[in-house]
Amino acid sequence: MRTMQDQMQKWIKANNMAYRPEWNRKERKQKRDKERLTEREIKELMGVCRPVYRRGKGGAFRQR
Repeated sequence: MRTMQDQMQKWIKANNMAYRPEWNRKERKQKRDKERLTEREIKELMGVCRPVYRRGKGGAFRQR
């Protein structure tokens, strides 16, 4: 018993067709430039310099 691929190749030769399977055509993705962040920008994203609030007496928020 022949495989499906063998049968397709035989049929293509018999019918004089051009065979280009889609899985052989891979589109290449364009590479993006890596984003360069400064140390200050990274700290800003992490929230290092933001004020810290805690619950104080009576349940009110107070800056620590």
